[in-house]
Amino acid sequence: MPHCRPTFLAMTLVLSLGMVGCAATNPGDTAALATPPAAAPAAGVTKAGYVLSAKELELECKQLTGRMQIRILEIRDYNERNRTTLASRALQSGATTVFGGSTTGTDPDGAYAKDRAMLEAYNQQLQAKGCRTYDLESELTPQDVRVTPNATIKPAKTK
Repeated sequence: MPHCRPTFLAMTLVLSLGMVGCAATNPGDTAALATPPAAAPAAGVTKAGYVLSAKELELECKQLTGRMQIRILEIRDYNERNRTTLASRALQSGATTVFGGSTTGTDPDGAYAKDRAMLEAYNQQLQAKGCRTYDLESELTPQDVRVTPNATIKPAKTK
């Protein structure tokens, strides 16, 4: 029966779309959305909205500077990179909802915003410790990968 095959495909598509809708509205998912997040500790909250952990608050200047160098090199050319399209990210998100798997890469703008907030928080921590800080605007401009980011801004002298 050749005319049964398109009907079967249509039914499969409708059922698949229904399952995607059900998977997105599990009672556990909506309960998590309804509960407000726990308040962040005031000591580690920065202007950027990033919360420094207790271990991050204990880091010395050299350790913070090293972490910042690596992250700057990772995101330095973010605005110049070829990124996936919105359609491909939506397909990956839908497939992840149905079949499970990693959500890495579905929100590159959000990942960049988190990395940028972390850099700003680390920079504030460097300043609070009296260390040299980064000029993030200039360091995040696209440059050759062989150019190492440097903390060049000297701390303000206290009397």
